[in-house]
Amino acid sequence: MALVKARTISYEDFLKLREASNDKVEFIDNIVYMTPAPSPLHQRICFQVAKILDGHFTDKNYQMLQGVNIRFLDDEKRKIGDVIPDITVVCGNNDINSTFIEEIPVLIVEVVSPSSVYADNIEKAALYKRSGVKEYWIIDPKSKCITVWNFVSDEQMIYHDVARSYLFEGLSVELSDIFV
Repeated sequence: MALVKARTISYEDFLKLREASNDKVEFIDNIVYMTPAPSPLHQRICFQVAKILDGHFTDKNYQMLQGVNIRFLDDEKRKIGDVIPDITVVCGNNDINSTFIEEIPVLIVEVVSPSSVYADNIEKAALYKRSGVKEYWIIDPKSKCITVWNFVSDEQMIYHDVARSYLFEGLSVELSDIFV
Protein backbone atom coordinates (compact mmCIF):
# COMPACT_ATOMS: atom_id res chain seq x y z
CA MET A 1 0.00 0.00 0.00
CA ALA A 2 1.77 3.10 -1.18
CA LEU A 3 1.33 6.64 -0.01
CA VAL A 4 -0.18 8.88 -2.65
CA LYS A 5 1.75 11.86 -1.30
CA ALA A 6 3.67 12.40 1.91
CA ARG A 7 1.34 15.20 3.02
CA THR A 8 -1.93 15.46 4.85
CA ILE A 9 -5.18 15.89 2.98
CA SER A 10 -8.69 16.89 4.02
CA TYR A 11 -11.44 14.29 4.02
CA GLU A 12 -13.31 16.25 1.35
CA ASP A 13 -10.23 16.22 -0.93
CA PHE A 14 -9.84 12.51 -0.24
CA LEU A 15 -13.39 11.86 -1.45
CA LYS A 16 -12.64 13.79 -4.66
CA LEU A 17 -9.46 11.77 -5.18
CA ARG A 18 -11.31 8.48 -4.59
CA GLU A 19 -13.99 9.46 -7.08
CA ALA A 20 -11.39 10.34 -9.72
CA SER A 21 -9.31 7.18 -9.20
CA ASN A 22 -9.77 3.63 -10.42
CA ASP A 23 -7.44 2.37 -7.68
CA LYS A 24 -8.32 1.37 -4.13
CA VAL A 25 -7.72 4.56 -2.16
CA GLU A 26 -7.89 4.67 1.64
CA PHE A 27 -7.67 7.45 4.25
CA ILE A 28 -6.03 7.10 7.67
CA ASP A 29 -5.33 10.14 9.88
CA ASN A 30 -5.42 12.58 6.95
CA ILE A 31 -2.96 10.52 4.87
CA VAL A 32 -4.04 8.82 1.66
CA TYR A 33 -2.95 5.28 0.81
CA MET A 34 -3.29 3.74 -2.63
CA THR A 35 -3.32 -0.01 -3.28
CA PRO A 36 -2.85 -1.75 -6.62
CA ALA A 37 -5.33 -4.38 -7.73
CA PRO A 38 -5.07 -7.59 -5.68
CA SER A 39 -3.31 -10.64 -7.06
CA PRO A 40 -5.20 -13.83 -7.87
CA LEU A 41 -3.59 -15.48 -4.80
CA HIS A 42 -4.78 -12.62 -2.59
CA GLN A 43 -8.33 -12.98 -3.89
CA ARG A 44 -8.27 -16.77 -3.53
CA ILE A 45 -7.24 -16.47 0.14
CA CYS A 46 -9.93 -13.85 0.77
CA PHE A 47 -12.54 -16.12 -0.79
CA GLN A 48 -11.51 -19.15 1.29
CA VAL A 49 -11.49 -17.17 4.56
CA ALA A 50 -14.80 -15.48 3.71
CA LYS A 51 -16.42 -18.91 3.21
CA ILE A 52 -15.18 -20.03 6.62
CA LEU A 53 -16.32 -16.85 8.36
CA ASP A 54 -19.67 -16.81 6.59
CA GLY A 55 -20.26 -20.41 7.64
CA HIS A 56 -19.32 -19.64 11.23
CA PHE A 57 -21.57 -16.60 11.52
CA THR A 58 -24.62 -18.19 9.86
CA ASP A 59 -27.66 -17.93 12.14
CA LYS A 60 -25.82 -15.54 14.45
CA ASN A 61 -26.36 -11.81 14.85
CA TYR A 62 -23.36 -10.95 12.61
CA GLN A 63 -22.78 -10.10 8.96
CA MET A 64 -19.63 -10.95 7.04
CA LEU A 65 -18.89 -8.42 4.27
CA GLN A 66 -16.09 -8.25 1.71
CA GLY A 67 -14.41 -5.13 0.35
CA VAL A 68 -16.81 -2.57 1.84
CA ASN A 69 -16.00 1.00 2.87
CA ILE A 70 -15.68 1.39 6.62
CA ARG A 71 -15.70 4.93 7.99
CA PHE A 72 -14.10 5.56 11.39
CA LEU A 73 -14.83 8.65 13.48
CA ASP A 74 -13.03 10.05 16.52
CA ASP A 75 -14.75 11.15 19.73
CA GLU A 76 -15.57 14.54 18.16
CA LYS A 77 -17.14 12.78 15.14
CA ARG A 78 -14.27 13.79 12.81
CA LYS A 79 -13.44 11.31 10.07
CA ILE A 80 -10.13 9.67 10.94
CA GLY A 81 -10.31 6.62 8.71
CA ASP A 82 -11.98 5.49 5.53
CA VAL A 83 -10.70 2.05 4.61
CA ILE A 84 -11.73 -0.97 2.57
CA PRO A 85 -10.70 -4.09 4.51
CA ASP A 86 -10.62 -7.40 2.69
CA ILE A 87 -13.19 -8.88 5.11
CA THR A 88 -15.30 -7.21 7.78
CA VAL A 89 -17.64 -8.71 10.35
CA VAL A 90 -20.22 -6.41 11.91
CA CYS A 91 -22.84 -7.06 14.54
CA GLY A 92 -26.50 -6.89 13.58
CA ASN A 93 -28.18 -6.22 10.29
CA ASN A 94 -26.64 -3.11 8.78
CA ASP A 95 -28.07 -1.20 5.88
CA ILE A 96 -26.17 -2.78 3.01
CA ASN A 97 -27.62 -0.19 0.62
CA SER A 98 -25.53 2.58 2.16
CA THR A 99 -22.17 3.64 0.71
CA PHE A 100 -20.28 3.31 3.99
CA ILE A 101 -20.50 1.20 7.12
CA GLU A 102 -20.07 3.47 10.12
CA GLU A 103 -20.64 0.79 12.76
CA ILE A 104 -17.42 -0.40 14.38
CA PRO A 105 -16.64 -3.91 13.09
CA VAL A 106 -16.09 -6.67 15.63
CA LEU A 107 -13.58 -8.44 13.35
CA ILE A 108 -11.47 -7.26 10.42
CA VAL A 109 -9.31 -9.47 8.20
CA GLU A 110 -6.59 -8.18 5.89
CA VAL A 111 -4.48 -10.25 3.49
CA VAL A 112 -1.14 -8.50 3.17
CA SER A 113 0.69 -8.00 -0.06
CA PRO A 114 4.26 -6.73 -0.48
CA SER A 115 2.97 -3.17 -0.91
CA SER A 116 0.65 -3.27 2.14
CA VAL A 117 2.76 -4.89 4.88
CA TYR A 118 3.51 -1.65 6.74
CA ALA A 119 0.05 -0.13 6.41
CA ASP A 120 -1.75 -3.34 7.42
CA ASN A 121 0.52 -4.13 10.38
CA ILE A 122 1.09 -0.61 11.70
CA GLU A 123 -1.27 2.07 10.38
CA LYS A 124 -4.44 0.03 10.08
CA ALA A 125 -3.77 -1.93 13.28
CA ALA A 126 -3.46 1.34 15.21
CA LEU A 127 -6.61 2.77 13.61
CA TYR A 128 -8.63 -0.37 14.31
CA LYS A 129 -7.42 -0.66 17.90
CA ARG A 130 -8.19 2.93 18.88
CA SER A 131 -11.53 2.84 17.04
CA GLY A 132 -12.87 -0.10 19.03
CA VAL A 133 -12.46 -3.06 16.66
CA LYS A 134 -12.29 -6.11 18.91
CA GLU A 135 -10.26 -8.54 16.79
CA TYR A 136 -7.97 -8.12 13.77
CA TRP A 137 -6.52 -10.89 11.63
CA ILE A 138 -3.53 -10.29 9.36
CA ILE A 139 -2.96 -13.06 6.83
CA ASP A 140 0.52 -13.21 5.32
CA PRO A 141 0.71 -15.42 2.20
CA LYS A 142 4.51 -15.10 2.02
CA SER A 143 5.08 -16.37 5.58
CA LYS A 144 1.99 -18.60 5.47
CA CYS A 145 0.80 -17.42 8.84
CA ILE A 146 -2.10 -15.59 10.44
CA THR A 147 -1.56 -13.04 13.18
CA VAL A 148 -4.62 -12.64 15.41
CA TRP A 149 -4.85 -9.47 17.52
CA ASN A 150 -7.26 -9.30 20.44
CA PHE A 151 -7.58 -5.56 20.97
CA VAL A 152 -9.85 -6.06 24.01
CA SER A 153 -7.05 -7.64 26.07
CA ASP A 154 -4.15 -6.41 23.91
CA GLU A 155 -2.99 -9.93 23.10
CA GLN A 156 -1.47 -11.19 19.87
CA MET A 157 -0.79 -14.69 18.57
CA ILE A 158 0.87 -15.85 15.35
CA TYR A 159 -0.45 -19.13 13.94
CA HIS A 160 1.17 -21.45 11.39
CA ASP A 161 -1.23 -24.41 11.54
CA VAL A 162 -4.69 -23.51 12.88
CA ALA A 163 -5.61 -19.90 13.67
CA ARG A 164 -8.12 -19.44 16.48
CA SER A 165 -10.27 -16.49 17.38
CA TYR A 166 -9.87 -15.02 20.85
CA LEU A 167 -13.43 -13.71 20.93
CA PHE A 168 -15.58 -16.08 18.88
CA GLU A 169 -15.85 -19.53 20.36
CA GLY A 170 -15.32 -22.27 17.80
CA LEU A 171 -14.00 -19.94 15.09
CA SER A 172 -10.79 -21.34 13.64
CA VAL A 173 -9.08 -21.50 10.26
CA GLU A 174 -6.81 -24.33 9.17
CA LEU A 175 -4.05 -22.64 7.23
CA SER A 176 -3.74 -25.62 4.89
CA ASP A 177 -7.28 -24.82 3.74
CA ILE A 178 -6.39 -21.28 2.65
CA PHE A 179 -2.80 -21.63 1.46
CA VAL A 180 -3.43 -24.13 -1.33
